[in-house]
Amino acid sequence: MLHDAIEIRKIASPDENDVRYEVYDSDTGVSLGLYQSMEHAEAERQRMKASDNEVKAGDADDDPSVE
Repeated sequence: MLHDAIEIRKIASPDENDVRYEVYDSDTGVSLGLYQSMEHAEAERQRMKASDNEVKAGDADDDPSVE
């Protein structure tokens, strides 16, 4: 289920001041994006969840590029 699979993890680099946050799919291990702040990563995760909810409710096309 998408709601449980989309997670955020902190990615640290050798430079302590360069921290990023990765949104990833824990089911597949695929990275969905890197963000400079936890707030941006969380906003993206919430956007993905909302999009999934719309598709499940029939309010949106799950692949709008295909007709």
